[in-house]
Amino acid sequence: METELYYKLFDAQSTIKSEGQAKAVLDDKYLTLNLEFGDPLFYSYTDFLGVSEGDYQINLFLPLKEKLHLSRLGYQYEDFLREFFRLRNELLLKYLLMEDKLIQGSFKAQYTCFDSLGQLQHKGSCELRIYETAVVVLPQKNEPIRIPYCYIKQVTKGDWKLIIIDDFGEKYEFTQMGENFDPFTKRLAEANSALTRRSQETVKEIVPEADPATVQKLAALLKDGKGAKKQQIESLSPQFWKRIVEKIKDAGLEKEYKFLDSVASHENVYFGTKMGLMGTLTGSYMWLLIPLYNVKAGKLGNAVAFEAFNIKKESEEETEEETITEEDENNQQDEDEKETSASGKATYFFRLINEQDYVKTSKDELDKVLAKFAENFNRGMIDINFRREPIFLTEDMLNKPKYTAYRYAIAKMPQVKLLRKHFIGRVTHSNFDQWKSSVTNLLNFNSNSQDNTEKLTRK
Repeated sequence: METELYYKLFDAQSTIKSEGQAKAVLDDKYLTLNLEFGDPLFYSYTDFLGVSEGDYQINLFLPLKEKLHLSRLGYQYEDFLREFFRLRNELLLKYLLMEDKLIQGSFKAQYTCFDSLGQLQHKGSCELRIYETAVVVLPQKNEPIRIPYCYIKQVTKGDWKLIIIDDFGEKYEFTQMGENFDPFTKRLAEANSALTRRSQETVKEIVPEADPATVQKLAALLKDGKGAKKQQIESLSPQFWKRIVEKIKDAGLEKEYKFLDSVASHENVYFGTKMGLMGTLTGSYMWLLIPLYNVKAGKLGNAVAFEAFNIKKESEEETEEETITEEDENNQQDEDEKETSASGKATYFFRLINEQDYVKTSKDELDKVLAKFAENFNRGMIDINFRREPIFLTEDMLNKPKYTAYRYAIAKMPQVKLLRKHFIGRVTHSNFDQWKSSVTNLLNFNSNSQDNTEKLTRK
């Protein structure tokens, strides 16, 4: 699409850097302003950190606090704005969905979004899409909204209106769907049920003797990556937790688990399961979030360990998650990184609070801090489909073109940004003695650190 308009480019001090007539060209990835006199201005849709519009004017917010102001579009204003958001949203979906599989799209509707306090956030026309793990709202004049099925708390329909309320109290209303109302609600129910069934199958595989009611309760608690406390799980099925420990042993992580468990706050350990990035090809894996702040931890405290391991059936073919190698992480100037598996082969550590506060914070208060951290951790990891690269990649590596998707996801997902802030470092699994020594060094580094955002870098 091509449109004549007038532009102004402002710097961080709101001073005009340049302005004038231009022809705006929108394509699949870029907005280009061909100036009447001068070199073109060329922007990727991911360069725009935010968008505001009104009174037939558009503000596009750029890095370094710059702003691109567009006006004088005339009768093409609405068409240009819709096309801009459509093209931008299609690109952003690739970055935000992290490999999710589309089931069906093209459901037109009106949407209204409310926050947890009942305040209107935004509304308007949209397209609804059903994905394997989430329903996605594509507004005509806003950014994509992803609602994971695992966080859907309640769905009601009546008078041609569908209402979704999530675990965080946010509410979404969809109307004016016409003849697509019933097909959409049917597809949504089917996709949600398929994910629930998958969770039930995973639970049943872990504890085959569990009765149907227990399986259903555990599956709801652990649906598609959601985590639950050890004590919550044991209250439903003590045998289930025993089987988890057996799975840890089968994965070859028994010594590592016992070491972490020896300094853990046992009642606050979190557990979850998740289907791999390639669905049935990679099977499911388990994850543990182990808080290290009991009396025995001593200087090894004020940390949370994250461990994940595959529970795929032996009959299934191995397919590995792609990520960067250890050599690549050490040699950040190498542009030809080889990719290999990191799934279940490293323990990731996060700082709970800053060290100065930790030494004077009571156990009860630490429990509250952990509960909030676990909520943010779980939400952030579900947002990025449990990929670890957005957490541990350095800023220098994120600036490489191949990680553009991660860079954008981090900017748009506050929980992921928070996890990067709390991240201390990771320790790979080669042999137990090496792993234990490296973990001890990392935790000692954390206890001696005066900087709440300091990371342990490999020498």
